[in-house]
Amino acid sequence: MKLKEVSAIFSQIPDKLLRQLVEETGVDRGVSRLRGTLIFKLLVFSMLRSNRLSTRVLEHFYNSELFSAFSGKGGHKTRHSSLASRLSHMNADYFAQLFDWSSDHFAKGLSDKNNKLSKQVNRFDSTMCAVSSALVNWGMKVGCPPKEGPAKVQVKFTVGLRDMLPSSLDSFFQQQYLSEERALKEAIQRAAPQPEELVVFDLGLKSRKTLQLFDQEGLHFITKGGDNLRYEHVSTHRQIKGRHADGLKFIQDSKVYLHVDGHNLMEHPFRLVEVEVEENGKRLYFLSNVWELSAMDIAKAYRYRWDIEVFFRFVKQELNIKHLINRSENGIQIQLYTALITAILLTVYKVNNKIKSFKIAKLKFEEELLLLLTKDYAKLKPT
Repeated sequence: MKLKEVSAIFSQIPDKLLRQLVEETGVDRGVSRLRGTLIFKLLVFSMLRSNRLSTRVLEHFYNSELFSAFSGKGGHKTRHSSLASRLSHMNADYFAQLFDWSSDHFAKGLSDKNNKLSKQVNRFDSTMCAVSSALVNWGMKVGCPPKEGPAKVQVKFTVGLRDMLPSSLDSFFQQQYLSEERALKEAIQRAAPQPEELVVFDLGLKSRKTLQLFDQEGLHFITKGGDNLRYEHVSTHRQIKGRHADGLKFIQDSKVYLHVDGHNLMEHPFRLVEVEVEENGKRLYFLSNVWELSAMDIAKAYRYRWDIEVFFRFVKQELNIKHLINRSENGIQIQLYTALITAILLTVYKVNNKIKSFKIAKLKFEEELLLLLTKDYAKLKPT
């Protein structure tokens, strides 16, 4: 493994781009020290170094000599209160645009690493993070309040994962977005998937009217039907009964009308691929408006949805998003965007070095970064 790998990845984010985003977003307007690019570097550095983030942890790293070597900020020091205030009020668009650029740029370098079907799939799903209701005046209430102490409120964020990299992020703080019918629908529509993409999502979004709307908008999707799926068979799309592939026995590939409720039928055709898991006999129902792919590819594309579950576990456990470092919606969005950018950098490193585990990739990435910084620091330190 080459020691220049980490620096080569960081160098792909050009200083010219960072300066351009500063100008376009005005993130540094009225600020002399805690500039947007410096805060971005601090968050990335801290996410790599710490298993539990807080503004006090950020203060520690900001004032360290290694971070000075990493960021080139010089000897300026700050306090956690100043960092908290900056996160609450700085323009989060700087981080959003940097995330969009990073997703597009690094995806091009990984485009030949996966099979054709995987590159088409854009998985969407949501996860939640909790915070004490005594600390904030926003958030979604979930479940019954505790008998003692403050209740927890939740923030939801919905991610699109195209191929191996996060491609979109939506943060939700209002109670109505507790429903995935609303949150997933809006996140998918805002992401504006391209016609060649296959949008894959789970049972959280199952509104028949939304599926029809997606079809009418030209959005190609694959989702899963419930165990009690009710439908009217229209015709056989392809004869696949009895075929076997990837541990699945294929039962039917049909054109169907779905029931909206117990009595009403939606006369809008969808594709139903029914399979049986050979290991346990469980039946699975895949719904789609994609007619060209084989039934085997429909089932395989949905299986890629598991990648986003692995991704969420990675960013929660390894990049600290379970520990929200700011009590403002603005600060939380900045943390989330930076976590996804850091995840992109780590994914590129993981793929380039053929590392299987995200956890090991992060450990090696951090180790290599520290070696580079230690060498740089040794050169600068007077003898």
